Amino acid sequence: MENVRALPTRRDVFVDQRGAGLRATWHPEQDLVVLSLWHDDHCVGTFRMPIQDAPRLSGLLAAALDDWVTQVSSSSAQPPAGTATSLSIRQRLRLSRAFLKLRRLQHKLKPTA
Repeated sequence: MENVRALPTRRDVFVDQRGAGLRATWHPEQDLVVLSLWHDDHCVGTFRMPIQDAPRLSGLLAAALDDWVTQVSSSSAQPPAGTATSLSIRQRLRLSRAFLKLRRLQHKLKPTA
């Protein structure tokens, strides 16, 4: 039983409207986040992201969320309840601070040429 590994403790699954799934799993023993694509109950592809690249991906997602919030806030249509625009000012500030921390970390980890 020497080769037994503990299951990753951080994992999340996202399913799109087509039923395709994206699973993100943190593997601290390898400093990797594994992104896997799923159709039905079959894994059809994986991407092994070094943890050093996670701030870049997080920054992209945070920027996309910010763009979306700005777009929805400026449009006349009301977003569905429970979406990002229903966040309180305190929650938005917390997200903004987290985004800024990620950006600073990204710049620190960026290799110098």
